[in-house]
Amino acid sequence: MKHHLFPRMAFIHLFAILITAVACAPAPTMAPTVQPPTAAPTVQPPTAAPAATKPAATAVPPTAAPAATTAPTPAPTSAPAATKESFDLDALVAAAKKEGEVVVYWHSSRITNAGANFEKKYGIKVKGTKMGAAEQTERILREVDAKNVQGDVIGYEDGATLETKFLPQGYTINYVAPDLTSILSASSQNPLVYLWQPVIFGYNTDSYGDKCPVTNIWQLTEPKWRGKTIIRDPAVTPAMVSFFSAFIAKPQALEQAYKDLYGKPVETKEANAGWEFLKQLIKNDLIVRSSDDEVSEAAGAAGQKDAPLGLYTFGKHRDMKTKNLKLRACLEMQPFMGYALPTYVQVIKGAPHPNAAKLFARYVMTEEGVAPWSFDDVGGFSPNPNAKNHPDNVMTWAEWEKRLARYDNLTAASLNQKIYDFWLVNATK
Repeated sequence: MKHHLFPRMAFIHLFAILITAVACAPAPTMAPTVQPPTAAPTVQPPTAAPAATKPAATAVPPTAAPAATTAPTPAPTSAPAATKESFDLDALVAAAKKEGEVVVYWHSSRITNAGANFEKKYGIKVKGTKMGAAEQTERILREVDAKNVQGDVIGYEDGATLETKFLPQGYTINYVAPDLTSILSASSQNPLVYLWQPVIFGYNTDSYGDKCPVTNIWQLTEPKWRGKTIIRDPAVTPAMVSFFSAFIAKPQALEQAYKDLYGKPVETKEANAGWEFLKQLIKNDLIVRSSDDEVSEAAGAAGQKDAPLGLYTFGKHRDMKTKNLKLRACLEMQPFMGYALPTYVQVIKGAPHPNAAKLFARYVMTEEGVAPWSFDDVGGFSPNPNAKNHPDNVMTWAEWEKRLARYDNLTAASLNQKIYDFWLVNATK
């Protein structure tokens, strides 16, 4: 396989997963120690829990993939004390203004725009830094454990770590503003999703015209596509491993897709068709890159005659003009054309600006606050039905979901180590 599976920083992330595995059993929830000023509202956010990074792949797994194990059960999070009727937004704003600023660790560079909008609206400065999930995880664990918390809020994509460590062990707080609970979709509230993104297989229109050359995902395992599929490196992209867990835990769609393509059931020595697909994909000289930018640019660069397919966030289509990319989504691909990527917003336990943190967490759940991702640029969808979508988003989120695989965070956490070990064994053979 091209581009070694474990580039720099990979072993750090693998070590983190070992931490998650050891800490998988939920600890008693820890009540947040934040004491808001007297002007602050009386809202008490639910307690949340921590996560870990990737395990070091020192174990040699069997060549046949093991079946899924039971997912860990997270500690329940408490419901917010305030109701919609008792919630006082004006009091929260006043308390946040007294704190003066909010420090944000975010998954996206568009935090700069959102921060400027927030500061203009409330007069509260946003110190926003773009960070990947692995760095966010390391910072939160270190800061909270040392009782030297610098950050206030995170926009975070590692749902497995969130639900097995951050929330159960009290590293983060799942704050849902009481006045929004009846508006936001229930399935996006615990943990709180502020943004949904399609992660899609896309192709180069200079090479293949107006129709995706792959209509069935099993075609990517055929000799024709050897060395011509690019994805984000799972060693530094937790969501990629979660995507794998979706079709490993529920392989029925892949079983049917194989039969539809080849006219016979899939034959495998692995535990199921999901493991077999992953093995064949890896062994077909799968290429890995460290970022969506690298994937989308390699797949979409203009002038290519035989370009690879790439798996990247649909939002990268916003770069088509500025980077001269020739990309189109593989809308024809069955049984799925990628996966649904949730991004969560959480308040860090012990945040130095707790009220500003709550206010910012509420802000990105509003139509105005999420606009830099859902309306100003292509590729993002808010769980708030009042938020407008970018005209180039092609479909509504409900329509996108029908074409995307959906993973469960706890199942992903239970399979993480097995997937990494399986990947390492098959990538090095």
